[in-house]
Amino acid sequence: MSNLPVAELAAMGAAVCWTCSAILTAPLVHHFGAVALNRYRVVFAGLVLIAMTSVMGLWQTLPDHSTLTLIGSSLIGIVIGDTALMQALKRIGPRRNSVLFATSAPMAAGLGFIWLGETLSTNILLGCGLILFGVVNAVWWGRKADAGHKLEQVTGHLGLGIALGLVAAFGQAAGAVMAKPVLLAGADPIAASAIRVGFAALVLLLARALPFAWAKANAAPTKAFIWRTMISSTLGLVLGMTLVVYALGVGEVGVVITLSSITPVLILPVVWFITGQRPSRGAWLGAALVVTGSAVIFLSN
Repeated sequence: MSNLPVAELAAMGAAVCWTCSAILTAPLVHHFGAVALNRYRVVFAGLVLIAMTSVMGLWQTLPDHSTLTLIGSSLIGIVIGDTALMQALKRIGPRRNSVLFATSAPMAAGLGFIWLGETLSTNILLGCGLILFGVVNAVWWGRKADAGHKLEQVTGHLGLGIALGLVAAFGQAAGAVMAKPVLLAGADPIAASAIRVGFAALVLLLARALPFAWAKANAAPTKAFIWRTMISSTLGLVLGMTLVVYALGVGEVGVVITLSSITPVLILPVVWFITGQRPSRGAWLGAALVVTGSAVIFLSN
């Protein structure tokens, strides 16, 4: 049992959660708006994680002076990163968004090397290179046959959607690297997630008071949309976030973020099933390169 690659399995479990969350979230972001939807998701997840941490008595696992580090991780990874992720989702759809988000893998590997001194082996560099090439291929050559369904339509300028997706990916990578030392010091993943998500919830609630249209909800929530938001939040921010934070505590940042970024592969058959339209060859090739790169990293560890 001790030989099980728990970090890798947890990271891949997070990818499954994020895939389901992305599909559920796609119609919500058009209904509420990106900032409002992120606020609803993060507030719900923050309440759940804080309650879990309190009931399970996990607050004492947080090392002294770790709160500021986790707040910084939250600001970059959730407040900025997750909001950019929702904005990108609104503009380029769940498949392209998930493919762009996979660039967090090479970003995390590089940041882990610079900030944490984590060694990048030849295999890890090869795997990250394959993932990056797959991302570029899927975004630029995966557009031919997929524009007919609302899940795959580009809203507005494609370049802006790509830029927001890359901001989200960098936020994920930088937030993960910042949280890693706290986890190595013994913090429980649920408690660490409670601080990160709880702080993000507070910031997003305060942002609601800003006199800008983008800070407000586009429409009032309906019962169906509330349930969908709660399920999406549970999958993406409670389960997915906790799994990846756990994986960061026992594995290398670059490997964990890479394997949690295989969502582009998992999302293709789901989008195909929902839209009834087979993804283009470019989309499949890009996804295949992403999963091949992930496999190279997985096997090297």
